[in-house]
Amino acid sequence: MKKTLIAIALIGTSTSAFADSPNWDKIQASYIETDIETPIDEDISMDGYAVSGSLSLNESIFVLTNFDSVGDESDFGDVDLDSLNAGIGFNHNITNSTDFFATVTYEKLELVGSVDAIGSESFDESGYGAGLGIRSMITDFFELSVKADYLDIDDENAIRYDASAFFHLTSNLSLGVGYKLYDLDEIDQDIDTVAATVRYSF
Repeated sequence: MKKTLIAIALIGTSTSAFADSPNWDKIQASYIETDIETPIDEDISMDGYAVSGSLSLNESIFVLTNFDSVGDESDFGDVDLDSLNAGIGFNHNITNSTDFFATVTYEKLELVGSVDAIGSESFDESGYGAGLGIRSMITDFFELSVKADYLDIDDENAIRYDASAFFHLTSNLSLGVGYKLYDLDEIDQDIDTVAATVRYSF
């Protein structure tokens, strides 16, 4: 009897030591700052917002969407950059607290720039993305996520790297920081974004 009670106690202790697996049912809003490299080695800096979310369809399949919008205004003109991706993903537990996941997404980028003395130019193209990532609950309160996507937009290739860290205030409310980098091989330029995020999980 004593051995049975000790075994039950040990099982309970070891189970509580593991954090829960990541929750894929979430919505979040972010304040973001984006820098775009230019050929004259002078970055364009913009700020704006992002909204995103995901919803699990079953234990392994989820849908996701993300929209970023940033801009900058000056005495000479304006620059606006919007990006949208939406698609479907597959997640699988590799430990009790860590998920491996893969996604396939529709991608859209729109860049509009105007100079008062010259006029405006725009870039509006779409394509697809395929990505792999890992989300892990390091503890019950702290989560890390990393992901890389291959993008094909208007027959031009790019890699998008995305990393984030979240502190879970409650089971529903979290605060996080993130970094996203578009590595544009065709024009040898980068677009990088930092984010401060509020997340609600359900």
